[in-house]
Amino acid sequence: MPKINPVSLPPLEPMKAEVGNGIAAFSQIESFLALLYAQFMHPAPRALSLLSFDAARHIEIKCRVLKVVGQQCLSGHHLSDFEKLMQRVKRKTEMRNKLAHWHVAHWHKNQPVSSVEEIRQMEPRLIPPYFSSGNLDFSPDQPIGMSELKDFSSGCRKLATDLSAFLTGRAFNAD
Repeated sequence: MPKINPVSLPPLEPMKAEVGNGIAAFSQIESFLALLYAQFMHPAPRALSLLSFDAARHIEIKCRVLKVVGQQCLSGHHLSDFEKLMQRVKRKTEMRNKLAHWHVAHWHKNQPVSSVEEIRQMEPRLIPPYFSSGNLDFSPDQPIGMSELKDFSSGCRKLATDLSAFLTGRAFNAD
């Protein structure tokens, strides 16, 4: 009887934890956007401003509302810094949406795999939902690996720090 060599795949839990870290880091950005909105809306009651901003459930809507209000409240280098920060938020939002709607699974560049050797080479990745156009028409650069997730989390923390500095008038690099 032939000997069967079981295939073991790397655990998915570390990547799932990093997805959670990324979503938590992005939530800091959302909090600072709400505070910035409330500051722009002053002298309106702060609680009312925060509640109205929270009523816009989708981050893209919040960003559009904040951008319109910011353009009315700011000028000069303050407006320029604000617009640069909002561009950074927009880039982070694209990745945040992937964290929220994609899933962690084992992945190989040759999807679907066709050999035991390819199965052994599979790695945890964040990939589009199985039956989406992004997954059915796979390209090798589409899945997101652990290093990109860690970069996203640290980038979100940096952006949150810069939003805080903008809110309080401290110096920061908007780019």
